[in-house]
Amino acid sequence: MYAQVHNQKTVDFIKEKDKETQYTVSNCAGAQLVGASGTEDGRKIVTYIGGGKQLQKDYPNLKVQDDSLVTFVEDGKYSSSNGNLTSYISALHLLEKMTSAEHRKFIESYLYLDRLQQ
Repeated sequence: MYAQVHNQKTVDFIKEKDKETQYTVSNCAGAQLVGASGTEDGRKIVTYIGGGKQLQKDYPNLKVQDDSLVTFVEDGKYSSSNGNLTSYISALHLLEKMTSAEHRKFIESYLYLDRLQQ
């Protein structure tokens, strides 16, 4: 992620697109890009497990949540997650907001996520 955080074209792209989006989502180390863009300054965010302290140090204007306790955060139009399997939480939450609870349940069943809840 270091190279992308220092790629001004990527950071500028995020800044510009954020002006147009209804929802903005980051997963895992994507929180570093959000931090570099400044689009979520003053907002709650979470990153990959073990990355929160560095994220807070690098971007003190973010309200970094405890990544060992929090897997998913939503703050206004912004949401973030730890990554890996927990990125499904934010993706499915957004899907439900954009469609319906029924559609979310259908997608969860299609992905066999119900097997993980047994």
